[in-house]
Amino acid sequence: MKFAIRKFSVLNLEKIQFFLHTNIIMNWSNLDKCTLILVLGCCQHLLWIVWKLFIFYTPSLWEWVNIPLLEFQISLNIYALIILILLIIPCIKLKKKQWAEDYLPYIILTVFVAMFIRDGYLIGIFSPATLCGYICISGIGFLLFERKIVYPPLLLATITLLSLALLTIFEALPYAPMFSDSLLHDYPFKSVFWIVSMAYFIIPIIFASLILGEIILIQWRHRESLIKKLSQTDPLTGLFNRRSFNEKLQLIHRSKAEYAIIILDLDHFKNINDEYGHQCGDEVLEHVAHTLTHCIRPSDIVARYGGEEFIMVLNNTEITQATAIAERCRLAIQDLHIQSRAEESISLTASFGLAMSSYTYESEKIIHFADTALYGSKQQGRNQIQIYPTDSLISS
Repeated sequence: MKFAIRKFSVLNLEKIQFFLHTNIIMNWSNLDKCTLILVLGCCQHLLWIVWKLFIFYTPSLWEWVNIPLLEFQISLNIYALIILILLIIPCIKLKKKQWAEDYLPYIILTVFVAMFIRDGYLIGIFSPATLCGYICISGIGFLLFERKIVYPPLLLATITLLSLALLTIFEALPYAPMFSDSLLHDYPFKSVFWIVSMAYFIIPIIFASLILGEIILIQWRHRESLIKKLSQTDPLTGLFNRRSFNEKLQLIHRSKAEYAIIILDLDHFKNINDEYGHQCGDEVLEHVAHTLTHCIRPSDIVARYGGEEFIMVLNNTEITQATAIAERCRLAIQDLHIQSRAEESISLTASFGLAMSSYTYESEKIIHFADTALYGSKQQGRNQIQIYPTDSLISS
């Protein structure tokens, strides 16, 4: 039983992680985002209805609210809830229509903002709930939508709220008409009812904004890490690319630790591409990359340096150990037998050039020495290791 519960929990956790890392809300269509906004709007209106019904059926609270307006507003909230639900239908049905994708978000966000302005005016333009709602809605809007979609309704909300604020200051309109004069004329923040009401409106807004914002930020960070990884790796083999290898080599070189550079080139690789095709050649490169990764130590770095050429840096390594690792890689490649599409076995060999670090020279010069040794290996008959600056063969 405990095992089943643990397995169920692990599966649910994996599903949550999959959602957070793959269902990028920022990459949703505008209509999908509008559906999310409408669902949140429906939840907010349900909270309004619950609050008003609770007050309506609690006579002891009637002295703090405008009861006739409360009754009227319950009906308006129900109608608003129905409108929001109906707006979800075109968001779902018209997802494949470009005109709907382009224009419906403006309408939906304007309706959403208009409802927010109405509710904000009812409980007070300067109330914590209205100010909190304005800030949270603006922030989430900019996270979800392009600026050109957010600015028109946001400008409408800002101008309207400022106008209502001025009208209430000059007493052309009543301030917070949902509450009674006796509550407003006394200091509202001394009223437990007013404080609890503000908390009731604020907490769901903040909670929803934090959850949605955190999901977006998690997905943003994941996307950024993927972009960073893609910029550092070779798309075919999954190894580091030339640029990222050079960056890591610079760090090792600056640490003053002894290291070895090994460059290897697959022998007669052009013949494989010509005879079996480039797709088969790509498979060969993938197999070689996998083999090299398993032949080196965790502290070592291997990268695809271009074409059929690979490069390794062996950190904190003396020449005898570096030579042994190079030989292990050479034999592992020699033992590879890859099946072509014609079920023919493709045999491989590789030539190696090795150079040890010297702080008389920059790391680029050490790479040049290893490349010189690789050239010597090819000149001496391939499938062997040459160490710079000697011409002796380590294996043949």
